[in-house]
Amino acid sequence: MSENASTVETEARATPAPLDGAVNAAADKAILKKAGLFADDPLRYSVRAILAGVYLTLGTAFAVVAGNAVEGVAPGLGAVVFGMCFFVGLAMILQVGAELATGTMMFMVFGAVRGHVSWLRAAGIILWTVVLNLVGAIIVAVMLGQSGKLGGLGADHLLATLSDGKLNKGPWGIFLEAILANFLVNVTIVGGLIMKDYAGKFLFTQFVIGAFVVLGLEHLIANFSLFMLSLFCLGDGFMDGGAVLDSLTWSNVLDNWGMALLGNIVGGGLLVGGVYAWLNQGKSKGAQLYRD
Repeated sequence: MSENASTVETEARATPAPLDGAVNAAADKAILKKAGLFADDPLRYSVRAILAGVYLTLGTAFAVVAGNAVEGVAPGLGAVVFGMCFFVGLAMILQVGAELATGTMMFMVFGAVRGHVSWLRAAGIILWTVVLNLVGAIIVAVMLGQSGKLGGLGADHLLATLSDGKLNKGPWGIFLEAILANFLVNVTIVGGLIMKDYAGKFLFTQFVIGAFVVLGLEHLIANFSLFMLSLFCLGDGFMDGGAVLDSLTWSNVLDNWGMALLGNIVGGGLLVGGVYAWLNQGKSKGAQLYRD
């Protein structure tokens, strides 16, 4: 093992602060597991990150098909159905164990505040996970672009409508919506850490995730899925989405992804991971009694 990997392993395995409170206990366990896998076996961590992109894109595709079917018989409701079905991808990630970058933002900031990982290591894990989530999204989008259900779609499909709306937003709006999106996503993840009832987790995930999607907020990995599906599923040729959707240009896509990345780091990393790490390490008697 290299000296760098050995240092990271030691860092990830460092004795944590005393486990106190359900959130601290569950988050500490998850952080050390993620950082340990990244240090010990980066290949397996990478595959889990690719799988997260796969699962989220499959869930997005399902939601798009369901939403488009409803839009055909009840115009205006397609986007709502899309939003309420979108949770399927995140549910798969949470249940079978994959590494979603926007959740990793929360865990790594939480871990850095509590001293389990360095800030530099946390940033490296987040960025590597982002890249591999995109790889997973591309793999699924390419395959679905050749499928009977999603191949050769036109500009009137809900997929085009949703992507066009996101690609025509301004950078400040994307940034603010991305803060709110990943705030809600990570509230879902934190809630799932401490909930024991599977039916409760299912409903909690569906409605909190549904809230962010129906509101049209900006989530980086969801936009990986949506834009890659648009690129490979719209139009008759390979990667023909730009010919169908004028707003689907690399300039617009990269602008959206860049601002969504920054906003998601603030919303999930700082406002959930950072804030809850701070809330749950208060030393006063009142703070300890109120620990989550």
